[in-house]
Amino acid sequence: MTEPTGTTEAFFLASKRSEIASLKQLIESCELVTGVSSLIHELQRERGLSNLYLASGGERSASQRQEQIEATRRVETAFRLQLDQLGIRHGPQPGRARLLNNIAYVLHGLDSLPELRAEVDQLSLSATDSTRVFSQLIEGLLAVIFEAADIADDPEITRALVAMFNFKQGKEYAGQERAWAVIGFAAGSFSADQLTRLTNLVDSQRHCFHTFEQFATAEQIEQWHAIDSSREAEEFLRLRQVIGRTEPGAALPSEISEVWYELATHRIDRMQTLEIRLAEALTRLGQQRVRDANKELKKHHDRLQILAALKQPDASPLTTLLDGDDTRPPAGAGPVSSDWVRSLYTLVKEQSEGLRQMNDELESARQALAERKTLERARSLLMQHKGLDEAQAYRALQQTSMKLGLPVIDIAEQVIADLAPRRRPAGRGAQT
Repeated sequence: MTEPTGTTEAFFLASKRSEIASLKQLIESCELVTGVSSLIHELQRERGLSNLYLASGGERSASQRQEQIEATRRVETAFRLQLDQLGIRHGPQPGRARLLNNIAYVLHGLDSLPELRAEVDQLSLSATDSTRVFSQLIEGLLAVIFEAADIADDPEITRALVAMFNFKQGKEYAGQERAWAVIGFAAGSFSADQLTRLTNLVDSQRHCFHTFEQFATAEQIEQWHAIDSSREAEEFLRLRQVIGRTEPGAALPSEISEVWYELATHRIDRMQTLEIRLAEALTRLGQQRVRDANKELKKHHDRLQILAALKQPDASPLTTLLDGDDTRPPAGAGPVSSDWVRSLYTLVKEQSEGLRQMNDELESARQALAERKTLERARSLLMQHKGLDEAQAYRALQQTSMKLGLPVIDIAEQVIADLAPRRRPAGRGAQT
């Protein structure tokens, strides 16, 4: 059926086609998220092994680290090939400005990896500095996932992306915990700052996994609980408790660093198996949504073909709108013409209602994303104005929240109100 432009039918079908196009672009973003997930995992492993190597003066994990570097390079190559499929040279990418900017930041970080690895090889970089550089790159990759979730306009896919982002953020905090604890164990003692950082990272993990459970499916939550309650996880938690009971400067056997690394790595690798399942579920969900939308388009197309065969209506569309849901034929109209108007009106109304419902269902997921932006902004301001690191800034927000008995998001909003630079009113010059 070829419908003339400028008609109700043409724009009705164009709406559904636009929905399908958005879903296809969303699937592309979901596939990108899968590639990002794999790269994050390999970088997390390389960060941990680099710390073992640096903190031990090159005596531990040298061969493991070289093997891991090769694994990271393979995944990085696959990721870059995936980026080539985004078609950015074929024209603008509407709605993707922040996503593409984050990808540019990530590529800049990946380009600096050879230099970073060379400095680690030569032991000319501290484990602390190495951890910070790797963590900044991983944070950029996580921002790609966040932006993919932020621009999604399908409620089910958005919820899945929010769940995945928070799980991956929690896993990254687990990776940072592994990396920073390796430094302390390998050195034979922990400083007060290191112990505080590790406490903050544990708290941050709990927050992320709690948010994950708010948006994950029951099956995914069950899988996470199985990982977190396994025998190996219990052994890891006992070693974490050892750190919690350790006094700053107290001597510890440096050999524990390898035991810690293995236990922490086993836990993180188990998280990776769930990440893969989350990515697979996300892909299946996207593909199913496109199939469903195509079926809807065909159904609407077929119904419009049937309506086109009916007699052109004598009744005005305004009469139908004024009648609302009344199924009685409008005055002066025959039964066939009345059916034509009402059937077309019903199709448009059903689609409008579906879009409205989708928007309502998006709100809870969008609220979680908005709160994340607020927390990040507040944390950044605390780091800038108070000289705190990332974990300390988040801990400060949590402690103030508990002290005042207010939600942490309220504290973050107040921090922004107090510390964010205020814009000068438009049209006013500097006072002289």
